[in-house]
Amino acid sequence: MLPAKRQAKIIEHLRKERFGSLPDLADLVGVSTSTVRRDVDLLCEQGHLYRTHGGAALRENEGTTVEPVPEISSEIAREAKQKIGQRAAEMIEKGQTVILDSGSTTMEIARAALAREIAFTAFTNDVAIAAVLARSPAVDVHVPGGQVRSRSATLLGGVCQEALARLRVDLAFVGAHAVSAEGASETSTEHGEIKRAILEASARTVLVADSGKFPGRSLCLFARLEDFDAILTDDGLPADLAAELDGRGIDLEVLT
Repeated sequence: MLPAKRQAKIIEHLRKERFGSLPDLADLVGVSTSTVRRDVDLLCEQGHLYRTHGGAALRENEGTTVEPVPEISSEIAREAKQKIGQRAAEMIEKGQTVILDSGSTTMEIARAALAREIAFTAFTNDVAIAAVLARSPAVDVHVPGGQVRSRSATLLGGVCQEALARLRVDLAFVGAHAVSAEGASETSTEHGEIKRAILEASARTVLVADSGKFPGRSLCLFARLEDFDAILTDDGLPADLAAELDGRGIDLEVLT
């Protein structure tokens, strides 16, 4: 198993269990205790975990301002993200204008849309997503200006925000670092401003988030759940939260 996959699996496990001993984590990812110790030390340095006697635990503020580097993020809840990506890609109609927000779930939408070979016009603030979509002669790909965020493919900044704000598109897929009954949030105000611009530019917006993002809160609340026309997630969503959202009349689609 590649290091990024191991580290993603450790984060997924500790988000559910809160604590894990080094031997248990080593068994989980199928490596030696010394190897998993190095994985844990790296995740501690990145701000996701903290070391305990004989193991590690998730930092209580892990979801507020800290997010995994892209190579780890893409491996977290990979199967759920692929299901969401497939379903979201089915929503795209021939000839539509579509914004794909930056992120690992929206990357799966891009891959699924590419496989459909459907003709549409795409706008994205993610240079990696743009590169994937550009493989298709049927997709007209546009990338706003801006600054590429360090160690990522995400475009941010005022130039990017202004370019997105001028658009008027048919459909947008928006990700979030955390989602609660209160709304969708991100790890920085800069991320939140870009997502608000996408929401305002789109006739129809769909929140795409795996169930591991629920319930959670990050630094910047950028939208109420009612601001989205639909929410796509997987069947790991807590039942009580699903019931609350349904009671509020939110269009929630849970994929199995």
